[in-house]
Amino acid sequence: MMNSTSPETLSRFVQLFTLNDAEATQRVSERLALALRDPAAYQERFAEELEERGIVAALPAQELRDLALIDALLSEELLWESDWKDPAADLVYGINETLTQQKQPVRLGEPASGRATVTGPEALDIVQDLAEPVGLAVVLFTLDSDSYALSVVADAQAEEARQLAQELGFGVTVY
Repeated sequence: MMNSTSPETLSRFVQLFTLNDAEATQRVSERLALALRDPAAYQERFAEELEERGIVAALPAQELRDLALIDALLSEELLWESDWKDPAADLVYGINETLTQQKQPVRLGEPASGRATVTGPEALDIVQDLAEPVGLAVVLFTLDSDSYALSVVADAQAEEARQLAQELGFGVTVY
């Protein structure tokens, strides 16, 4: 159920990731609106994608909502999913791929020597340390698994991303 969430709120949230790509904004927003409005219909419509993740049973609404967000952004290449054991250098690569897809002019620099191979939560800190100087904030999407689902928003929009995610009921951490 969408509560009092308006399509405009959803679209504003999605645009933080799709930027000026109106078609991607519409595709992602429509997909998420279905997940928020009718989780059972969403699970039926995207059963094949969910099955690829090993999900065949009905999911709790919150988990489905978070997964829908991840998969919708992933389908537009606006999110990088990596194993939590991947080194910082791989996370930087993934974020840079996302920036390319967003048609952003900035890129993250390479991690300092000796930090490129760091994994786990420390790798996320390294990525954020590289994102801040170029005006970006790293977004970690809640996923109950051993992987990280990451994207970026403009640092100036980090607080808006947090607020809209909370309002819409998505689990995200904005660094």
